[in-house]
Amino acid sequence: MRVGLFTESYEPVINGVSTSVKTLALELIAGGHEPVVLAPRYPGYADSNEIPVRRLPSWVSPWNPENPFAHSPLLGQPMALRNLPLDVVHTQQPFGMGMHGRRLARQLGVPLVSTFHTLYHEYTHYVRPLPPALSHWWLSRHLRLYYEGDCTRVIVPSRATGEILVRIGVSENKISVVPTGIPPLRPVLPAECAAVRERYRLPEGAPVLLYVGRLAKEKNIEALFDGLAHWPDDVILLLVGGGPALEELKAKVETRQLGHRVRFAGFVPRIDLPPIFATATLFVFPSLTDTQGVVLSEAQSYGLPCIVANGGGAPEFVRDGIDALVVAPEQIGPAAATLLTDPSRLQAFACAARQSPLHPTPTEMARQIVAVYEAARND
Repeated sequence: MRVGLFTESYEPVINGVSTSVKTLALELIAGGHEPVVLAPRYPGYADSNEIPVRRLPSWVSPWNPENPFAHSPLLGQPMALRNLPLDVVHTQQPFGMGMHGRRLARQLGVPLVSTFHTLYHEYTHYVRPLPPALSHWWLSRHLRLYYEGDCTRVIVPSRATGEILVRIGVSENKISVVPTGIPPLRPVLPAECAAVRERYRLPEGAPVLLYVGRLAKEKNIEALFDGLAHWPDDVILLLVGGGPALEELKAKVETRQLGHRVRFAGFVPRIDLPPIFATATLFVFPSLTDTQGVVLSEAQSYGLPCIVANGGGAPEFVRDGIDALVVAPEQIGPAAATLLTDPSRLQAFACAARQSPLHPTPTEMARQIVAVYEAARND
């Protein structure tokens, strides 16, 4: 099949959506299909030839400068979308690129499939100056019209995510749960771990609690700062990622005099993450707004037990009491302390994390999504 993957997030932006799209594209190619990624143009970035990519004209918002957005379809059809024969259009968002995908699907007379990756109701603080109640009403209406009215089939990465769509009026029978697959991660040499400790000033032998992801209000990072009070004095919190809250979080670390215990690594390319995972002791995930939390499975692949806030779809991908502790956000600090001060239990969790049966594979993800495409074409 010829598949158009329309996404607002793609390389060099690294997040759960961009990871999911690239993983799916590679698997589709391996399966003999012909995917093409359609994404906003990123200033100064050139795509490799690994996957066919077409870029659309974009603009950058002042409140989210690291993520360019495609120009509205109301401005006309971009050259990148002309003469593009497709059998299925698969969008990753119901805005921007999602609207371009909807328009092209209608023009070509092909099914529109969309993945609901993001709990958009948790992001209304970025929409200004609309009052929160009005933002929530408009958003629920738009999501219902897009997913129920426009899409033939809808993919969600977790059961919890699908339940949210059903509550706003999307038919349960058009929803398929397909988690993002996690590619095998490469082995890490001891020298690479030593280099990580040196780069981020992590004392030899000091436990490292790791967070990898966007630094933004909805990620609830401050819950980790509160947790430091419960952790042994030698524990270091390493935050990997960039985002709109980076400078604000740095200021709060300074105000709370936590600079000796918190390290900001900034953005790290995906290829450089394995030694960071391998160096850490425990993975902490305070977000209540993630639909899957792909990074949890990546961390567990390196034997990292996880402390996970009980919200969104993330808890579906760990086993509470076996390889992770799933707790209320305010209990992240005490929960991490219980593992850090119990080496035998920490080790048992680490072994269970490596062997978890909940890590979805890219091949299985692609198989299920192709089945959704085929069903959509037969609807």
